[in-house]
Amino acid sequence: MIDLYTNILPNVGKGPRNTNDFLAMAKSLVNQGITAVVAAPLYDTEGADAVSISTHIDAANESLQHSFIPLTILPGHMAVIHQHLVQAYEQSVVMTINQTTKYMLLQLSNEHTVSSTEQLLYQLQLKGVVPIISEPERHSLFLDNPSHLYELVRKGAIVQLSAGSLTGQNGRKEKKAAFSFINGGLAHVVASGVCVDTYERYALPKAHEILSKQFGIQTLYKFMENADYILEGKAIFKEQPERIKKGRILGIF
Repeated sequence: MIDLYTNILPNVGKGPRNTNDFLAMAKSLVNQGITAVVAAPLYDTEGADAVSISTHIDAANESLQHSFIPLTILPGHMAVIHQHLVQAYEQSVVMTINQTTKYMLLQLSNEHTVSSTEQLLYQLQLKGVVPIISEPERHSLFLDNPSHLYELVRKGAIVQLSAGSLTGQNGRKEKKAAFSFINGGLAHVVASGVCVDTYERYALPKAHEILSKQFGIQTLYKFMENADYILEGKAIFKEQPERIKKGRILGIF
């Protein structure tokens, strides 16, 4: 099982603060069926750059091998959308997932309007990068007006939901929104966003169970296969997106 969004790197962002905590976190994920994770620390204008992250990942994987823990850490960033993001990508400061130059995890900024966000995503797509909107079900912009998410997906973005939203850990409203986005063809993959403070409540396996139970085993397979395709830099499976009214998010279930 693959987790496309984690904060597992020691002494980076929300990652563990020492080797013992790192190894304990890694063992916990392996015990729940995880074989590979993307380390995606937050990157804004002052975040750790690609070279620094790669160095940390090499050291972390070496530590895992020496401890005989069968987990592979792969490179990535959770990039905050800002006006210099495209330039940072061109300068190889911010990374795509697994450095395939294909997919980039993105966190929306409250400083940008919908139109400016669309323009930045368009500029990334011109560079061949597919934007992955991370956890939109937790963002007021999409809860208040889900048509904004529809437009981003229609124009080529894909969506990563939080495992904690599917399980209800992130809140009732977030769970309803996540379910609604799946029903509307506006979600494509699930990841945990796990950090050192939350790994004991790791939600991805349970989220997969919920996907299978609520939407069918084929939906689960598509989401899991999409995670594989993203790591490999291949095209994912996407359904035709549908517009969702605010009332459907706030009123379902």
